[in-house]
Amino acid sequence: MDGVSFRKPKLFFDVVANPSHVTFNDGKERRRNIPWQAYVEASWDHAELDTIKVEISDWLIVISGQNLGPLFQAIEDRTLARLCAQPRLQEDRERELDTFATEIRFTKPPVRNVGKQRGQIEFDLGG
Repeated sequence: MDGVSFRKPKLFFDVVANPSHVTFNDGKERRRNIPWQAYVEASWDHAELDTIKVEISDWLIVISGQNLGPLFQAIEDRTLARLCAQPRLQEDRERELDTFATEIRFTKPPVRNVGKQRGQIEFDLGG
């Protein structure tokens, strides 16, 4: 019989009620603290369940990891306070049910059309 674990999944990130900032640490080069006030959006595509993209201020933070549902919920609720990449956990079979980031990348968000509001879509109404 395989050793089945009945432990509660561990969340490798910190949440607090109403944090003013969130800190992302890539575990290699950079730790960045950004105000929640500058939050734009988060996206989690069904085709890429191991990647969340978060746009805050002038940054697009690309988070890769495992079992990201609870992490997305913390971002959605704006309760995420700290997240540090933990790539070593990916090799640990006992961590299969846990939620953690394996990689965090900081990039610039895509360039938007100047003069248009965010999220505005143009439709050709043929008239």
